[in-house]
Amino acid sequence: MSMATSTHTDACSVSSKAKSSITELDTFDNSLVFSSSPTNSEDALFDTIVGEIETIIMDDKFIALQQAFLSKHCNVFDESDENKLEYTAIFQQYNQYIESYLCKRLKVRLPWFSMPDFLQMIKQRPDQAEGDVFDMLHSLGEFIEFKDLMIGYIREKEGRGPNLNCLLSVSSANRKQ
Repeated sequence: MSMATSTHTDACSVSSKAKSSITELDTFDNSLVFSSSPTNSEDALFDTIVGEIETIIMDDKFIALQQAFLSKHCNVFDESDENKLEYTAIFQQYNQYIESYLCKRLKVRLPWFSMPDFLQMIKQRPDQAEGDVFDMLHSLGEFIEFKDLMIGYIREKEGRGPNLNCLLSVSSANRKQ
């Protein structure tokens, strides 16, 4: 058996095992039951979900959706430490809007997906909860993260992004000796 055939066979057996696990989980009243310590199949499910979320949030449709929401509401926010009452209502709208979109897209891609089960998986893997996907998910659950997202959007819109001049060094490729 060639290396390519062996790899293909291994990938197919992993894929059929994953499908079998998903079918078993799906038959249990469409809810995932997790033990207190993750197993390899749970890790595979977690990685699958995170990969799909990453695909969704990097998609132009999601970016446009999020940008439209931020644009619509950014005029209410300012950079002061004061958190106005109307911020809370906008934060709740954002949560519902984005979470609804994510869940709908995930259900299309992963019919067995359950947000409460995924949140439980995240709690079991705090060391893996880093990166763009989790930053975006934090903006759904943490008001301060959401406000930072909104303020960052305002700064970017006004051309006041972070000053990165100290990170740039310009030198000539032709050095005289």
